[in-house]
Amino acid sequence: MLLFACSKEAPVPEPEAVSPPVHTLVAGFETADPGTRSRLSFGDGAAKVLWTAGDSFKMIRMTEGGYTSAIYSTQDDGTETATFTSSKTLADSDTYTSGYPADIYRVGRKGETGCYLITPVPSEQEAVPGGIAEGLNRAAAISDRQDADLHFHNMLSIIRFRLEGASVGNLASVTLHAGTTVAGEATVYFEDGNPVIDFSKKWSNETIARSSSISLSGTFEPGKDYCMALVPVSMPAGFDLVFRDKGGNELFRHSSKALTLTRSRITDFGTIRLPDNWNEDDPALVEYMKQTKGNRKNVIAVLAEGYTESELDLFEQRAKRGMDFLFSVEPYRSYKDYFTVYLFRVASNESGAGVTDGDGNLIEERDTYFKASWAADSYSDMKADVSRIQAYLKVHIPEVRSGNLTYQDVPVILLINDTRYGGICHIYSQGWSYAMVPYQHDGRTMRWAFPTYQPVNDRDDSEGYRLTTAEELDELGRNTGDWRYSLLHEFGGHGYGRLSDEYWGTTTKYTEPGAIVGHSYEVPLGLNVSGFYDEVPWQEDLLDHLDEWIARNPDYSRIGIWHGALTSLYYRWRSEKVSCMMDNRAYFSTWQRILIVRKILSKAGETFDMQSFIEKDVTLDPIRPAGESLDGPAVRRARSQAMMAPEMPMLPPPVFHEEEE
Repeated sequence: MLLFACSKEAPVPEPEAVSPPVHTLVAGFETADPGTRSRLSFGDGAAKVLWTAGDSFKMIRMTEGGYTSAIYSTQDDGTETATFTSSKTLADSDTYTSGYPADIYRVGRKGETGCYLITPVPSEQEAVPGGIAEGLNRAAAISDRQDADLHFHNMLSIIRFRLEGASVGNLASVTLHAGTTVAGEATVYFEDGNPVIDFSKKWSNETIARSSSISLSGTFEPGKDYCMALVPVSMPAGFDLVFRDKGGNELFRHSSKALTLTRSRITDFGTIRLPDNWNEDDPALVEYMKQTKGNRKNVIAVLAEGYTESELDLFEQRAKRGMDFLFSVEPYRSYKDYFTVYLFRVASNESGAGVTDGDGNLIEERDTYFKASWAADSYSDMKADVSRIQAYLKVHIPEVRSGNLTYQDVPVILLINDTRYGGICHIYSQGWSYAMVPYQHDGRTMRWAFPTYQPVNDRDDSEGYRLTTAEELDELGRNTGDWRYSLLHEFGGHGYGRLSDEYWGTTTKYTEPGAIVGHSYEVPLGLNVSGFYDEVPWQEDLLDHLDEWIARNPDYSRIGIWHGALTSLYYRWRSEKVSCMMDNRAYFSTWQRILIVRKILSKAGETFDMQSFIEKDVTLDPIRPAGESLDGPAVRRARSQAMMAPEMPMLPPPVFHEEEE
């Protein structure tokens, strides 16, 4: 009987074996299904399967309460067909399923009499000249009689290549990074007599983790054939090959060519010539900022999306402008030395980004590397292929390859070559994020407004709401800026700082106080806002010592408890009237700055100290008047220029993910 654990299918248990008389059958591979095994005989685009003495497979018969099985072995060597014997005879059945090799399968029930073969496809494989490692080829067969000759089907796909160059002898490994799952625990079965292998099923107690890469390790010789066995998949965005020598030096080769791997077929990469010089850098990586402080690496990755090969210089120019702006704003400016920033020149086959109908349906596709898309006439439904982003980080972030960081330690900015208005941040409970930022409005100036309506009472909704006054708007200033201000909000605020939005639209509201889920995340999210007026997170550090803060700097008088945040007019509270999380301005509130600095120092392996923070803290909000009358010429000029820029809505809240995808 099929068991279930945590809503996942479980393998079927096997009862004790019985030992009837010896049984004999003949097994081979269909001539129309050429495949590979541990001993290969390459022909014109095919490889003959040669059994090796000692080979064995498991034959399975499903029963009402589980299954029974018999192991068949051969002593034939170097033959395409072989005679197999077993000391066990199975009872009559409509279907017998056999899996090679015998010792690596678990069994799950498929219908009443069929079965699933659960098999690990390893991501770490041995380099064997002329073939693949013993027993690596996964094969399966079905029959309606126990004594029928078997015709095995190869379940995996094979990549074949040869190496040339003087450095081949010093090579330690070759790794294929596919950008999609190619190894892990796979399920093999037959559907209407046809063999199928897939990763869609999740079984309890999986024995091997899924991986988007295959690594071939060992001793390599020039001119010899080497093979990787992997699950049949499509790689529409191309793939990467990373060669590592015995000294740990790496060489990168990227192909943007779409690749489809078919079951029981060989894809020949041909001969790959390795250079004598192993000091080549990753051609896609530009180290724009190098960390000089901290005990651990604190890395940001900026990835090009929708830039063709000829447009990558444009990407690099924009990425540098975006990073320069981010690190001109406090507290990033004062803590700049704690960051390493990598820019990645990732080429797409087409410019731009895909267009959806706003409900997740792609209506206009762009052949871009990370498959970014969003709605044609709004900023909704904005997403990218997260598995490709994660796979790219695993290949190209040096600290991830070395094992000093994981990809989850590296937040991402996806800089998109599309001028539609948009921007969003995907945030994960365990701490990782990627922010999507297009080159909005061709880089022209835009304006973001302070909310039109204000709660009358900062504690509750009992007195209703009112219109924001012109005097308030003059006091707070009107924010104008280009796409970089969206980058500041989406990445500097959401993606890195893990701050929540502090704006709201019209009279949208929560109806009562309530806990904020993100506060209990493994890496807390949204501590800049509160769901309770009497329990704000900034009480102990700021409000309890507010007189001391103000005595140090009058700008700290901005700190308080202000009604409205998290897109709600009521029952969510913030610590200052206005900040980057309200209208994209180049100003983070005092409490936001504290949260960001705590995050910076934590990732860099240092301890936060409030006194040190105060000594370095800069309170400047560049669009609020400093020492000038609200009727002064500079304020009037800024107000006039702001009103000429088109007003844009604030971008939607982040997309939250409770678990890593």
